[in-house]
Amino acid sequence: MPTLNEYLGGIVSEIASARKMADLQTVQIAKEYAQDEMLKNFSIPRMKIGTVDLTIPFAKAGVQTIMRLRDFAYDEITTVMKTGYNASDTSSDQQLKAFMIDMEVYYDDAIDKIRKENTPTLTAQQETYFKIIPEYITDFCLSLPNFKWGEVKSETLQASLNERTLLEARKTIEKANQNEIIVEANKLMSLDPKCLIYAKMSVSEEGMEWSRYEDINGNIIETLIPE
Repeated sequence: MPTLNEYLGGIVSEIASARKMADLQTVQIAKEYAQDEMLKNFSIPRMKIGTVDLTIPFAKAGVQTIMRLRDFAYDEITTVMKTGYNASDTSSDQQLKAFMIDMEVYYDDAIDKIRKENTPTLTAQQETYFKIIPEYITDFCLSLPNFKWGEVKSETLQASLNERTLLEARKTIEKANQNEIIVEANKLMSLDPKCLIYAKMSVSEEGMEWSRYEDINGNIIETLIPE
């Protein structure tokens, strides 16, 4: 993940690159005008950047919401199943929630084990510590009468639960650099809107041009000065 200065610097750099591309195109147009008897009497079009106003959303990497298994697993089930899950069947709904509370023992044990191994990121081997959780939850869902299978298959739900479990585990385990920020649209959309920060930035062009002069010793000096 980038830091804020790296990200904003990259945006400014891209704008400068856009100006360079425009100037290269101007050079090509100038050559074409010079070769045409009519066009060579016209001024060469050259585009300049005035002021670019930007509103940039981002979030600090360290402020990601850490969720418990009971919360993110239930959220994933209802999101994936959509109308295939009947939450109004309170008896079945409570059974599901109680089961996921029990499953937190496996999830928390896996988290503790990985922390003791003291790795900076979640490894492929460590991902297998969580494999049993989506399997158990999916099997339990298949036993409940308030699930309607058809449009969504159990394999789809299990794969989605596995992906979500690993995502939440990474957020819990991996210590983010406090200067790093989140800028990817898909990640920002998954965050609480209260975590978002909006940076407003205006970029104006200040052109430079080469100046050539002779010093008192007769040496030719070239330097950049503002246009």
